[in-house]
Amino acid sequence: MKRSLTLTAVLLAICGTIFAQDPMQFFSENPDRVANNMHSYEFHEIYDSPVPKGFKPFYISHYGRHGSRYELNHTFAKDAQAAFHQLDSLGLLTATGEKLYSEVNEIVDAHVGMEGSLTTVGAQEHRKLAERMARRYPSVFKDRNRPEVDCFSSTNFRCIMSMCNFTYRLKEIYPKEQFTFSSAQKYMSYINPSLNIRRPSDPAPQRPSFPAGMRFPNPNDPQPKYTPATGTPGYDFTRFLTPLFTDMDAALKVLGNPEPFVKGIFNAGGLCQLFDTDIEILRSRFTTEELVYLWAGGNDSIYRMWAGSEENGETIRYAIIPLLKDFIEKADAAIAPGSRRAADLRFGHDTSILPLFALLGIDDPLSRTFPYKKAHEMGWFAGLQIPMATNCQMIFYRNKKGEVLTKVLYNEKEVLIPGVEPLFGPYYEWNTLKGHFLGLCDKATAQWLK
Repeated sequence: MKRSLTLTAVLLAICGTIFAQDPMQFFSENPDRVANNMHSYEFHEIYDSPVPKGFKPFYISHYGRHGSRYELNHTFAKDAQAAFHQLDSLGLLTATGEKLYSEVNEIVDAHVGMEGSLTTVGAQEHRKLAERMARRYPSVFKDRNRPEVDCFSSTNFRCIMSMCNFTYRLKEIYPKEQFTFSSAQKYMSYINPSLNIRRPSDPAPQRPSFPAGMRFPNPNDPQPKYTPATGTPGYDFTRFLTPLFTDMDAALKVLGNPEPFVKGIFNAGGLCQLFDTDIEILRSRFTTEELVYLWAGGNDSIYRMWAGSEENGETIRYAIIPLLKDFIEKADAAIAPGSRRAADLRFGHDTSILPLFALLGIDDPLSRTFPYKKAHEMGWFAGLQIPMATNCQMIFYRNKKGEVLTKVLYNEKEVLIPGVEPLFGPYYEWNTLKGHFLGLCDKATAQWLK
């Protein structure tokens, strides 16, 4: 078969340039995207490139981040709540300020007792993802000789609930499929491997020492009066604050540096999309420019912690090797003669799937690597790269000769893998792609150990 890049490959490259857009444009289209990895999943139209003649899907290997969840604690807006309480007691809140105070409290109250749990929005995300997979690749689930679907989850309950919702929807559509479920510490070695590793040559970490008389900061100590760092004027939140207060000067004396107060409101606003509520803070209170300012630091931090940044990429890629090797091993087992496996489904965390994409070289739409503090300048958007329910799907095709092709989906979209040539469009010969994957593992190991 002639090796060529079809129009699909060209379109994939063009799609990559779309992401390198200005943040003002990106967030004006959908302000919820500023929530970074707390952004809910965006369901876009999906498209499959023409498949080489004679090939049809027979197996799927999948990893999905849990769906939308509540925040891990209910203290995300504590600075805003504390300030609101004091300002309210002094009679400094306008009717608009009182309404916003009530909205922030309502969002916090919704989290009490639900911290870290999957929301109904998250459950629906996984049900819809399962349905789209089932309708998109029916031949995988209609083969009577391959009825087995193995499911593995992180031991975290929100991941288990995501698995339940995803597989229950598959079972509704294809009731003859046979599901097995596993969730144990044994599987965490690849479902959620630790990223906190150090090279054998690195010195052992030392306990910090403090000068005599030095103590840890006491959170109850009076906070110093706000003064911006030299050369850093800080952001002017006057437009945002003015409608909230009856006396701006008096309110600023209470707030000092207003940024923690505003960030607390921003944090609460970003969570509205994740559970059932009519509150809309990001759209109703902030301008796009303000959202971009509040978004950038968190976005860059995510790129540093879990993606292929210049500073931390070597560690990230090395740490996630067990997950990629699990994809390889399970795929080879499913391809082997006599296998009855239709799909392997894994359910875990953003701290695993974004590193997997970094190892594959697709964590950035244009396959770039850059210093983490430049992520927001480079058009890298965490809300797009690692939202709730982020998923990797490897779809396997076979013809009557037994030849196997594979394509990789990033959030249901076809992607090209840098460094390896596809056979046709986004379709790779499995043995070629597997060899490339193993080479990536060897390269990551060599770079990390040197």
